[in-house]
Amino acid sequence: MINFDKTSENPNHIVVGWRLSSVSGWGIYGQNLTYQLKKKGRVPTIFLKPHLLDPSEHQIKSIQPIIKKQIHLEPLHQKIGLLKFECPVLHALRNDFLPSLAEQPALGDVNIAVIFFETSQISNEGLKRASEYDLIVTGSKWNEMILRKSGLNNVINIQQGVDTEIFYKRPKKNIFGNKFVIFSGGKLEYRKGQDLVVSAFKIFHRKYPNSLLIFSWENQWNKIVQTLEYSHHTNAYPKLDHNNDLLIDNWLLENGLPDGSFINLGQIANKRFPDLYSSVDMALFPNRCEPGTNLVAMEAMAMGIPCIISANTGHLDIICNETCYALLNQKDVKSFHPYNYVDGWGEASIDEILDQMEKLYLDQEAAQTIGENASNAMKKYSWDKQVEKLLDAVDDLYRKN
Repeated sequence: MINFDKTSENPNHIVVGWRLSSVSGWGIYGQNLTYQLKKKGRVPTIFLKPHLLDPSEHQIKSIQPIIKKQIHLEPLHQKIGLLKFECPVLHALRNDFLPSLAEQPALGDVNIAVIFFETSQISNEGLKRASEYDLIVTGSKWNEMILRKSGLNNVINIQQGVDTEIFYKRPKKNIFGNKFVIFSGGKLEYRKGQDLVVSAFKIFHRKYPNSLLIFSWENQWNKIVQTLEYSHHTNAYPKLDHNNDLLIDNWLLENGLPDGSFINLGQIANKRFPDLYSSVDMALFPNRCEPGTNLVAMEAMAMGIPCIISANTGHLDIICNETCYALLNQKDVKSFHPYNYVDGWGEASIDEILDQMEKLYLDQEAAQTIGENASNAMKKYSWDKQVEKLLDAVDDLYRKN
């Protein structure tokens, strides 16, 4: 048991039970959570080696000492297999409450599940695993609703945040010349709807050849990339080269996008996006499902970019009047491997996507107003505020225990 001095009725130390990173959703969550815990006078503890961690300048001084302390914990974890802490541990969970508490690399005197899941049904085994945790924190109201309908009561919804210290409305740049720049982000897969982006952009570009698609779609899980085979809008899916890198550019050319009409940004650190976003005129998110609130979309909105967003699942939490161009006509999605339960998922029509793209393109003044409204709306989702909500829940639970 790793003991920490308790200086108050609230837990001073809090363990973040997943890897910090600057290139993945979970990693960015952990990076900002760690920074905010330290900023708020708590002592964040991590024991897993970060992956491609490249914090923003304002975070480096806070996070680096924590990383150095982690150096002695990881060998201990590798040696004994399970770390036990006398403080709360936050655990990362996925669909059906996997992994179980017994499979987690660390245990605390209070164990809190932080979960984002895409499936609309929890199995009986999953409900048993859920009951092992003292508190369950969901990333969207959609996830919270599913759990409460399943009979779970120890659930609280706290959406992820936005780093408003770097994601805020800035003066327009012209990194890409006089192009009308359209951004799309997220792991490449059928669920994220990049096939809809490709199909709509191909038609849009024919009419407006000054448009340019820039994207960051890297996905290290190739089997998930292959879910694009279920699409009726694009052909096949990107193959891998000899270095196991996705040949996305080839796939786009094979699906009819003209050479020079797109730029592949690759995998880049979160802190580099604000500079790129300053040159973006439109962001497109026709995702079929989001278990959380879509961090990439939230960051784009915080930058004042006019966004086109599908009205389904976790996206519903960030769609408000006059803060985005909502894709309201959502068609039911058929289940597909590995997602057997997809109630609440939705697919936008290409026609509606194009209508909204053209509406935005032809009325830039209205688009700028929507972008400004979005930027103001995202301020209430700052990581500072969201982590404060999380701490309130942790402290309340700790006092009860």
